[in-house]
Amino acid sequence: MAENTLEYLSGRGWLVFSGGHTAGSPIRAQALARSKTYGATAYISLADDSGDALMDDMEDLGARTGYFVDLEYDTPEEIIEQLEAASLVVVEIGESVDALYQALQGAPLEGIKKAYERGGLILFEGLTVNLFGRWTLSDTGELLDGFDWLQNAFIEPQSTGMEDSRAVQLVLANIPDVIAVNIAAGSALCLGEGGLVEIWGENQEVTISLGRGYTTGD
Repeated sequence: MAENTLEYLSGRGWLVFSGGHTAGSPIRAQALARSKTYGATAYISLADDSGDALMDDMEDLGARTGYFVDLEYDTPEEIIEQLEAASLVVVEIGESVDALYQALQGAPLEGIKKAYERGGLILFEGLTVNLFGRWTLSDTGELLDGFDWLQNAFIEPQSTGMEDSRAVQLVLANIPDVIAVNIAAGSALCLGEGGLVEIWGENQEVTISLGRGYTTGD
């Protein structure tokens, strides 16, 4: 894998891009083991159960006392304070990329960034990862600007390569300088301070495909 092509948001913590939780996957446990002990676990979830299953599983794995950040009712100041203080932040999507894209704008994104900058581990699960590349794909298939934490990247979860992802084929055909990152469910791409790159998961299925600009100079 071409780790030296990856550039990402600078911080003292870890960015963990999980392709999706699977039964028996070690990624959540590894995230807990890697995270620091100074703070609690903060959860952001738009899942149908409001994240109850996520929190239960994390607590079964030994997570410290945690809390959900209410993006709808908490003030921007409260959101930032809760997230910045956490040593582990877990972000879980619901059924809609668009809904999470809108929900994270402003204070939530600022709070997550502050947590990461001070040493927190941020665990993005499933389709959440698609928001944090340079480009993201809306619910209707429109290519939009992502948050660009993994720079010049398009991140596609629950896939093993361009062959099984029409979205990756689309961006590779139309964006010469894209770095397409496929992450299978049960695997994770982990980025740490100083350019550290690790692959987690039982099968460690993470694939990088470079746009034609990297090989032809377009």
